[in-house]
Amino acid sequence: MVSPVDVTLARRRTRIIVVDGERYRWVVAPDDEPGLAIVVERADGPGRRMVTWVEHGTVVAPGLVAWAIREALGQGWTPRERGRQVTFRVQDADRAALIRWPPGP
Repeated sequence: MVSPVDVTLARRRTRIIVVDGERYRWVVAPDDEPGLAIVVERADGPGRRMVTWVEHGTVVAPGLVAWAIREALGQGWTPRERGRQVTFRVQDADRAALIRWPPGP
């Protein structure tokens, strides 16, 4: 059995975005709860995946994806290292903050 950490995003149906000189592959994965998941990983090799949850109805455009990547990097996401995925949630509709999800103690 393959763990989710070892599976990379399929190239098909994903998009490439360059943020601060780094290439990332991303896709929006709809879900019933807790919303839509923006799934991001390095485009050029293995590493740690990042998932950011947004509310249903949010328009997920490249600007939002780039913002989420920068915020996650600022909160310790290390896309070049292997490990468990890091999960965040947009705290409010104004994208004022990205918080770790689920919230810790």
